[in-house]
Amino acid sequence: MDEPVGEAIERLHTTLVEATDVQQVLEAVAHACAGIVAGEAGETTVTLRRDGRATAVAWTGERARHCDEVEYASGAGPCLSALDLGETVLVHDVAADPRWPAWRDTAVEAGFVAAAAFPVRVNPDLEVSLNAYSDAPGVLDDASVARAQALAGELRHVLRYSLRLLELATTTADLRTALESRAVIDQAIGMVMAQNRCSAEEALALLRRASQGRNVKLRDLAHEMVRRVGGAEPPESTFEPRNG
Repeated sequence: MDEPVGEAIERLHTTLVEATDVQQVLEAVAHACAGIVAGEAGETTVTLRRDGRATAVAWTGERARHCDEVEYASGAGPCLSALDLGETVLVHDVAADPRWPAWRDTAVEAGFVAAAAFPVRVNPDLEVSLNAYSDAPGVLDDASVARAQALAGELRHVLRYSLRLLELATTTADLRTALESRAVIDQAIGMVMAQNRCSAEEALALLRRASQGRNVKLRDLAHEMVRRVGGAEPPESTFEPRNG
């Protein structure tokens, strides 16, 4: 039985709230699409295309993923056509469709009789396609297609938000790295000050000259100094990301 699109979207939103990474959202999308259009015996995939390169990023079955990989390798298939055209592509009878021979033969061998691709333009640099493969004929009726298109439209908003969270997570990780680097460099500066009875500025200048002379990063040089003198790895920064 096809799942109501409202329930699928509600579950998708719940996943978004609880997800710790974008991959969880993409996998939830694949399963939601399966419930809406692929049928109980079908499989779905999610294709991400960035800078002209398409990649399968989530799937509910290995047969469908393999079909996608053959499509990427041959450069032709319903998913890529949907992304190129910006329109839904329907394949009501896979075996009889002459448009993409390599993909068609693979899909037929995998046991699929119908397929569809629903494109989503997330931003100018990122496109996503929901791809449905079905073992049963007649699943691509107007109602199922409309539900899948509604899910694809909702996915645009969900992924934009998810990518924003990913950017924030990356920024947080970069900040953590910067703070940890600063902490170990400060420890090394303190050691140089004690050894040479000089100011912090002079100690930093000495470290930079040593870094350039040995052709190593300042952080790596400082890390090695602290490890050698202390006999253990430098403690990590006490910076903790805030929740909520």
